[in-house]
Amino acid sequence: MIVKMDVNRLAVGMYVVDTGLSWLEYPYLFSSQGPITSEKTIQAITSEGYAEAFIDTQRSGFDDDATRRLSGGTLFKEAFTGQSSPASASGISVPMAQELPAARKVYEDALAFAKDFIHKAYQEKSVDFERSEAFVSDVISSVSRNRETLTGLCKLRFYDEYSYTHSINVTVLATAFGQYLGLPGDELHPLGLGALFHDIGKANIPREVLNKPGRLDAREFQVIKRHPLESYVILKGMGALTPKVLSAIVEHHEKYDGSGYPRGIGGEEVSMFARIISLADVYDALTSERVYKKGMPPAQALGVMYGMREKDFHPTMVERFIKCLGIYPVGSFVRLSDSRYGLVWASNALAPLFPTVKAAFDDALRPIPAEFVDLAEPGLASAGPPLTIAEAVDPRRFNIDISAVMN
Repeated sequence: MIVKMDVNRLAVGMYVVDTGLSWLEYPYLFSSQGPITSEKTIQAITSEGYAEAFIDTQRSGFDDDATRRLSGGTLFKEAFTGQSSPASASGISVPMAQELPAARKVYEDALAFAKDFIHKAYQEKSVDFERSEAFVSDVISSVSRNRETLTGLCKLRFYDEYSYTHSINVTVLATAFGQYLGLPGDELHPLGLGALFHDIGKANIPREVLNKPGRLDAREFQVIKRHPLESYVILKGMGALTPKVLSAIVEHHEKYDGSGYPRGIGGEEVSMFARIISLADVYDALTSERVYKKGMPPAQALGVMYGMREKDFHPTMVERFIKCLGIYPVGSFVRLSDSRYGLVWASNALAPLFPTVKAAFDDALRPIPAEFVDLAEPGLASAGPPLTIAEAVDPRRFNIDISAVMN
């Protein structure tokens, strides 16, 4: 389990995880991966101005009791083994195989739109609201039929151009989560627009700050912290968005404990739209491939976010986000207990640890005839113990493009 920790609580032997969260927005997060070998290292981390770090409790040698104490009393998977309500299982009215062609077209069209969208925002300080409205409507339509298909495609596509895919993915994830929470259609649309435009203020941030190869200093971080307000400046003048949407854009970097920006508000002061967009924003940042950093497997990213609950995120919000996507989100690459590898094809709201997996590789990662394995189905392994997921795996370690598996 991965736990977020104040640097003053670090101890020799703890294993620091590099989450890949951007130093542009988390400049005080220590993320040099590896074990802490001495008190001198801890003193250096503190003296350099870092405030927090993520610790892998398993690699740090903690037992379950110690991990529970660090994490607030519950282990990550323990929190999601109970049954979900029937409402949580809604949102899938057509099978993935049926929705996949439509969802793929929505995502491919969105990529073309995003390149033009980003160019106009950064170069011309303008926004094509008509195309933006149409894109959000297409996302809502797909998510309403099967929210897992489009969210799965977000994590199957390994594009290098993070600046293009990020706004699309955050829109998809935020809209899917809003649908899971039961927001009506007339709320999903403004939520989607807020997600699409959440980072547009970076168009007003100097390039030398945005593109700095090293850690930001205090002055530069103050400049970066202006980007939510710069989004407001750009968008309010166009007069096309409601105050509710503009507030969500301004607040998407605020945190539950009040340590966020630009205003340092917390608790219930942070709007619901902003809370949703914040979760989608961090999840996509954690799982996306960058020039300088490989993305985390989705299951590991959700473990990191669980460690941020009640600090960065409102109580129960991150848990509901994880239930929406599943402990093993659709698109996750996993190894089964019989040593086959495959792609998580569908989640199981009533038994989150037992999704349906499309097993497509043998124990040596050689392609095999695909088999859909519902891990919740009894009697799958009559000659031995029930099949389970042994671990989530990063397919890039083995140069496997799992987008080909989703056909």
